[in-house]
This record gives sequence, structure tokens and C-alpha cells, in this order.
Amino acid sequence: MNSIWYGERPHYSIQDIKDRILNADTEQDILFHLIDLFKLGDFTQKPLLFQLLNHTKNESVLNLCIRIFCSICTHDDLLDPTNLRFLESANVEVINTFASAAVTSLSVEIVPYLLALLEEWDEIDETSIILRDSIDFYTNFEEELGEDATLEDIGQYYLEYRDEHDIGMYYYNLNLVFPGDLAKELIERVLIAANTQQALELELIPSLLSIWSGEKVPGDYYTLLNENNYKSYITYVEGLSKKEWKRGTKYFYGYECG
Repeated sequence: MNSIWYGERPHYSIQDIKDRILNADTEQDILFHLIDLFKLGDFTQKPLLFQLLNHTKNESVLNLCIRIFCSICTHDDLLDPTNLRFLESANVEVINTFASAAVTSLSVEIVPYLLALLEEWDEIDETSIILRDSIDFYTNFEEELGEDATLEDIGQYYLEYRDEHDIGMYYYNLNLVFPGDLAKELIERVLIAANTQQALELELIPSLLSIWSGEKVPGDYYTLLNENNYKSYITYVEGLSKKEWKRGTKYFYGYECG
């Protein structure tokens, strides 16, 4: 599942999904059913996701576990290090997946994990860059300290940042997260791309909006914009504006994550 979201909502009930989980034969089936359960706003089976996350030997399952974990995790989920034990023995590909997905958690509580991983993987150029970019997403340390800042300086900067912000809220690029802000950025890019017949060339914003709302943005990074299809984005954003959103709150398919 490399899509920008996790697919349509299921057409069967929460109890039906729980029965399917009990009767599932593979880890992949369990995970797909869990995701369907989360899409309906039932997060009671998160412990089963954590168990899969930390025990599966199937890297494809693990990568999707990481992605869905970041999409639904709360601050409290991140404050419990036993939920992320898999990081202790993860290979470089898994670390890259986690570091890339970390920005979708929207919680500054994920930064200590990124700092710990940076201490271990800073000599691996690609992994170091991904980790530093994700930390910068939450703290903007590069503007103050520069791209070559030491781990110690970044850690200290994070502690100061943490003291100055309400860490009980969720953030996107240093601001309290709010779908309307991202929708505005989406439309601004759509209008520019449509006028010049360019591709959308946005990845994170369409993905987050699709996952938060449960309604897929009508295109992806490679979608070519023109006078015939740009209006579908305007209609999409108008639909989002009719929903009630609280600033600083994290959503999954229209439900508060907690």
C-alpha cells in the first residue's frame, strides 16, 4: 500500500471486522482488518497493531504497520517506548521508513526517537538526512543551527523548543495542525500548476488531507493539472470546509485520534 491514503471506508460493521480479525490466517489480513477498524473510528485494537509492529518478520507488513502507526498514534502511544521496540534491531530500510513516516505523527513526542536513531545512524548519509529532515520538520533547528549542527546541539534545541510549546497539541511545520491551512496550500499549488499545465508535485499535503478526512484528494504528485480537472480540487476543499475541525487536533478518516 504505497497510496496516499488507506483506501475507502469498509461497508461492513465494526463487529464484522472484529470477527474477521479473529478468523484471519495471516498477519497481512489482520493488519488490513485493523486498518478498516480504525477507519470506522474504533481504536480499541491498537495494542494488536503494536504487537504486529514489534513481532512481525515480514518487512512489507512492518512498513505498513509503521505507516499506520504514525497516522493514528497519540502522544501517549509515543510516550510508551515498548510500543516501538522494533527500532532496537531494525535495519537501515526500516529506519528510513520510520524516519520518513515520522512527520505524519504530528507529535513532538516522536522527536526523542529520531534523536536516538540519529545518534546511531548519523554516519549513514541517506538515513542521516531523512532523520535530520524529520527533526527539522518539528523544530526548524536548521534555520538557527545550520544543516551541520551536532547531535548535542539539536537535542538541546529540541528541549528548548519543547518548553516553549504546548506539546499536548499536534503540529504541522511548527504550527498547530489544521486541515484548512493545508487545503489552502493545496489550492494555491493547484491554481499555479493548472495555469502552467504542470503536475501537482505535492506529496505530504494530499496524503494528510486524504487520511485525516477519509476522502481522497482527486490526484497525486504526478497528476497533470489543467483547465478541465482543477475544479475537482476546489470541490474537494469545499467539502472539507463543511466539516468541523479543531485546530491542533489529529484525525483519522474523520475521527479524532485522541
